[in-house]
Amino acid sequence: MRRLLSLPILAVSMALANPALAAEQGPESEMIEKLNDPEFQDGLTSMMSGFMGAMMALPIGEFAHSIEKAIPENMRRDREFSDIDRDATVGDLARRDDPDFDRNIENKMRQGTVMMGFMASEFGAFLPELRALGERMKERMERLD
Repeated sequence: MRRLLSLPILAVSMALANPALAAEQGPESEMIEKLNDPEFQDGLTSMMSGFMGAMMALPIGEFAHSIEKAIPENMRRDREFSDIDRDATVGDLARRDDPDFDRNIENKMRQGTVMMGFMASEFGAFLPELRALGERMKERMERLD
């Protein structure tokens, strides 16, 4: 698992070590500032809410009944799909288990955008070290050639 996590870090460090690529990405401080801007966060939350609304409107009832027919009776769980209304949407199912689903999901999306700002700030503080690591790795790789 550690190796899988180190691959993206390696890729980012190599990309940031390349000055031409770093210049194309623009100054990271601008991105960090944007991700910490409450107005930007509100807009991002609003956009995600729109996507979530569209996803919650997807019909799922007929699909659920089709799935139930495809599962052999001896493999079915306690809860069957037949108790799902044939006209149900994804949102209907989410609200069935959580009556405050709409409010809760909106709060979680807002918290997520704030967390993205925090993470960007922390990652921004780490960037100089990451660039230095990328440069050291690049130099070592060049010596191998």
